[in-house]
Amino acid sequence: MKSIRFFLLSRLLGGATLVLAAAGAAVYVAVARSLQAGLDRDLAARVESLASVVFQTREQVDFEFSDQLMPEYGGEEGGPATPHPAYFEIKFADGTLLERSNSLAGADLITPDEVTATPSYWTAPLPDGRDGRYVAQRIEVHHVFPEEGPDRPAAARLVLVVAQGREELVALERMLLAQCIGACILLAGLIAALSWLAVERGLEPARRLAARLDAIRVDDLPARLEAGELPAELAPVADKIDALIGRVQTALTRERRTTADIAHELRTPVSELLTVSEVALRDGNDPQAGRVALAKVRDVAWRMGRSLSTLLKLARLEMGAERIDRESVDIGGIVREFLRSLSAAARERGIKVESDVGLGDRVAGDPEVLRIVVSNLLSNAIHYSARDGVVRCSFESPNGSWRLVIENEAGDLEPEDLRSLSAPFWRKDRARTDSDRSGLGLALSRALAEKTGMELAFELENRVFRAVLSSSN
Repeated sequence: MKSIRFFLLSRLLGGATLVLAAAGAAVYVAVARSLQAGLDRDLAARVESLASVVFQTREQVDFEFSDQLMPEYGGEEGGPATPHPAYFEIKFADGTLLERSNSLAGADLITPDEVTATPSYWTAPLPDGRDGRYVAQRIEVHHVFPEEGPDRPAAARLVLVVAQGREELVALERMLLAQCIGACILLAGLIAALSWLAVERGLEPARRLAARLDAIRVDDLPARLEAGELPAELAPVADKIDALIGRVQTALTRERRTTADIAHELRTPVSELLTVSEVALRDGNDPQAGRVALAKVRDVAWRMGRSLSTLLKLARLEMGAERIDRESVDIGGIVREFLRSLSAAARERGIKVESDVGLGDRVAGDPEVLRIVVSNLLSNAIHYSARDGVVRCSFESPNGSWRLVIENEAGDLEPEDLRSLSAPFWRKDRARTDSDRSGLGLALSRALAEKTGMELAFELENRVFRAVLSSSN
């Protein structure tokens, strides 16, 4: 559809034109039939007039016709010709001619094979070539003398045929047709003008909505579109646009916060790289100091690479560009593997790890996703647990579902902090000085869990933080 205006106007005008054409045709046909019926009544009256001047005395039938009273039938013989004359012919039932009009000049009128007491009408050319209308009817002579008594003869039966030109009827029909066409054109023009005004008025809210959208700037998004009063058809569109503005605002806010947090996260390792480089350059003659500097540079670069890789993974998940596989995974083996890799960090902080997740405990999911989520949860629990605390891991699989629970002592967390735990780069203020942590672990874990049909919930009870990873069913 190229244009709503064109669509509406074409349908409105097309439909109106069809209706007007049908109405005009119906009016024309009805009036033309009425005119035709009027002509037929006139012909029937002529038959009655002619029948009234036929007289019968015993076996003699006389026709007392007056050319002065009915000049339309040609006037007196030898007189001036009557323009557009009418015609009549009277015959006995056996076909013997009784009388014909002077306008026939000896010619015969068309007579149907069967003529009844009911008038029969038809259209045919007249003797002079004009288009004519005919009527034929069988009659009995009304004036029979003597009227009563045994000597009264049987009334003669006659066939009357009357014809007259249709030029007046044709002229009226043409005038009627012109009037119907003119009225249809006039009404179509009026309907077109009114339809144009109505469509323009109806599209005004859409233009106002478009102008309001055109005025929106990305750096200054309004809370609502504020397009004024809208019709019921456009109100849902405005509501959806308001919802879209809200989502865009949220995305922009998240992008700005993410950009600021990335800058914050990369500022510290970049500063470390500059400091280590400057120290290494001053101590260029000390091989041992150079090796220490290179090791430091390696560690800093590794942290930066891990942060960037994690950010890329999170972005690809949010865009739906990361492929997720589902298969049976040994969750017990994954927990044991990462507890072993984190054992040094646990010993350094005096953390005691207790786990009842056994080898062979299996869940349905993406192996790589489960490894990342479990690694992040265990690393978070060990690094943010209170020193000399306890980290506990447990696994349950009742009725086809499963739950992996990892809990640790977290004396610095408050209940209101639970809402921010899965936000990218969020960390408790005290942890901001920990350059080994990026603040992305829980955000990535929740995003991965949601994308693969799992649920990740956080709980805090009696200063014990609990991360619960479970199936969604």
